[in-house]
Amino acid sequence: MIEEQAVVIKKEGSYVWVHTQRQSSCGHCALKKGCGTQVLSKVLGNKTTSVRCLNSIGNSIDQAELKSGDRVLIAVQESALLRASFLMYLLPLIVMIVCSGAAVSIARVYLPEWLDLVAVIAAFSGFLAGLYFSRNITQKKSLKYQFEPEVIKRYSEHEAVCKPLSPVSGEQSV
Repeated sequence: MIEEQAVVIKKEGSYVWVHTQRQSSCGHCALKKGCGTQVLSKVLGNKTTSVRCLNSIGNSIDQAELKSGDRVLIAVQESALLRASFLMYLLPLIVMIVCSGAAVSIARVYLPEWLDLVAVIAAFSGFLAGLYFSRNITQKKSLKYQFEPEVIKRYSEHEAVCKPLSPVSGEQSV
């Protein structure tokens, strides 16, 4: 699972809205000055994002209700993230290429002087059709909830939010 820490901002039925802060991985590798991620991190910054999450711990007997200001851990399945990436990025591109290729094949025979214009219009139409197909696939009831992040843990007030780094092998912790 891909996990991220967040702060609850409001409750909405069986869902909660949380704020997450975009974090960069810069500073965690040896290549600090020549990395493109560091440049993107400076441009985009560490902005907060509001996300609606399924409150999977709110119904537990041992857990108290989540309230505004609670620190939580949210997660999404890696496989769901890969499927969502395929649906949002790859499927529209595949449909665009197929539509453009089919239109060019037909235009070579019937409209050779308009070949470029037909290719552009077909590619744009195919891309829009791919986005439409992606949206329809993700809105099906059987698939709709698998892409949602969920709250998997509530941090207590005394619990440290940041996990301490484990000591490097060979060193002993004090």
